[in-house]
Amino acid sequence: MPEQLTISLNEILFIFTRAGFGVNAPIGVSEDFARSNMWLAENGFDPSLCSVAALDSLDEGKSSLSIERSDDGFSGPSSQYLSALQASVSVLDGIKGEQNVEFTVANVDSPLLVVAALGANQVESWKVCWCDEVGADFQVNFMANGQWQIISDSASAIELSKGATMQVSLLDDTQPALEGNIQRFDSKVEKAKILQTGIAVHQHWDAIYAYFSRCLVKSTAESRASGAGAGLVDTD
Repeated sequence: MPEQLTISLNEILFIFTRAGFGVNAPIGVSEDFARSNMWLAENGFDPSLCSVAALDSLDEGKSSLSIERSDDGFSGPSSQYLSALQASVSVLDGIKGEQNVEFTVANVDSPLLVVAALGANQVESWKVCWCDEVGADFQVNFMANGQWQIISDSASAIELSKGATMQVSLLDDTQPALEGNIQRFDSKVEKAKILQTGIAVHQHWDAIYAYFSRCLVKSTAESRASGAGAGLVDTD
């Protein structure tokens, strides 16, 4: 593969959905995973960087899709990370239609994917805070009209943050924010750029494509006779 490949948002939706399914995530969870990666790409992030880590962790049994809800929030098995693919869906369920809510999501493998799920669903006036397993602190604030920001006290890339218990709560301007470097984003502006340039993916793309390829049926005379393969139109 060349050093840099440029793909479209539709290709991210198609390939990442099947990559999630390739590690046995339910199809609905896989579709949400793909939409989260579309949002990451729209905001200028390499969509494969944190996602390949989440897929690898599931594939190697280090993370689990099993999740339980308690009064405090969500958690997975004590001996494994909680997969961000499942945590993302649960966090969205936790905030929809509720007010004055604050809860935790314990030991998430790739926290940025949870952030991306919130962004992809256009949440407003929420914040997510965490300290990961190497001690890096992050706070992500979602404001109105696609405006959001990352505050970090570390030089560590948020895409590589791992193993964090995340606090999800309503954004309250009266509470002190994390002190550190601030990155500001406007999703509408960033998406307009991406629609013109496409999305550049780098060295982790081969691994994403390998998970996607698990869903492909090998081409044999028998598979073709049974109907495998793409038709010319959607109704083939």
